[in-house]
Amino acid sequence: MRQVNSQMLILAREARGLTQSELAKAIGVTQAKVSKYENGMMPVSDGDLAEIAKALNYSEELFFQTDKVYGLGSSVLFHRQRRSVPVFTQRKIQAHINIMRMQVERLLRGAEVKSASQFQQLDMEACGGTAEGVADCVRTAWRLPIGPVPNLTAAIESAGGIVIKCSFETHHIDAVHLWVADLPPLFFVNREMPGDRLRFTLAHEVGHAIMHAIPTEQMEQEADQFAAELLMPRETVRKYLHNINLQGAAILKPYWKVSIAALLRRARDLGKLEARQYAKLCAGLSALGYRTNEPIPIPVEEPTVLRELVAVHRGPLHYTDADLDRLLFTRDMEIRSSASDDVSVPLKFAATRPILKINKATLP
Repeated sequence: MRQVNSQMLILAREARGLTQSELAKAIGVTQAKVSKYENGMMPVSDGDLAEIAKALNYSEELFFQTDKVYGLGSSVLFHRQRRSVPVFTQRKIQAHINIMRMQVERLLRGAEVKSASQFQQLDMEACGGTAEGVADCVRTAWRLPIGPVPNLTAAIESAGGIVIKCSFETHHIDAVHLWVADLPPLFFVNREMPGDRLRFTLAHEVGHAIMHAIPTEQMEQEADQFAAELLMPRETVRKYLHNINLQGAAILKPYWKVSIAALLRRARDLGKLEARQYAKLCAGLSALGYRTNEPIPIPVEEPTVLRELVAVHRGPLHYTDADLDRLLFTRDMEIRSSASDDVSVPLKFAATRPILKINKATLP
């Protein structure tokens, strides 16, 4: 008889947002029994395991997996939040991300992602000693054009990363990224973000992935500096920021594909706005209600690699929906819904986009 992994019991329960009491009620046992199961103090009976799997909508196979679980704020699992988030919500997101990482890992066993360039961690000192210098090194390595980045999501995926849109069920966490051994960096982004915020958030998370293998006290500021330079390179953007005001920033927004607020902040940081001018313009943004809902929406970029991974399994690998259910532990799978969008690949990235190579060892 195989031993249930108690950590997977906790992970599955938290991913569904249930307390021990709620799970116990759903399967008709006491909370004390669930607690003993999760603490590894009592073997899980076959009948209770079947009920747990049904209540949480995961296959029983999930509870025998031995994958490592990573916590928010660890050296490999970063998250960007706008304000304090309840611990219960953080634990749910942490569990959800870990299970999705397990699902992506299993999809990658059947297809190898070939990239035009490659993600690699960089030493800030080797790039001029600043986060902006690291961003310039990345722009060069990824062969990004001078000026605006046409499609940041496509650039990340062309470099070997995987972007996954998620429902975090809160507006207070924008993104989570996870980069562990033997996997590409995974960027989980809140699907409810507007396009301009999505791009800056992704750039911020890329900065963490590349610069902060070892966290630093200044890492949030450094990630913001990296993101600003990646999306609005100093030597190109500064000429656009002369005498900038709200109207001018609004005109520039669709060209640079960043928020009005980000353009104003960049102007201040580059000495194109004095602190008093910047504060006045920010107050104007707030008075107009644009702090949370800016005009001139930027189209939301759509990831493609995950969709193609699922397509490879359904196509050349001949996986049925039932096969995918078994591979990924559940039918109720956000990865599948994320991968089902009808998304076209931007032409400018068609020559450098990742190529999925089928792992023939997995073919039936």
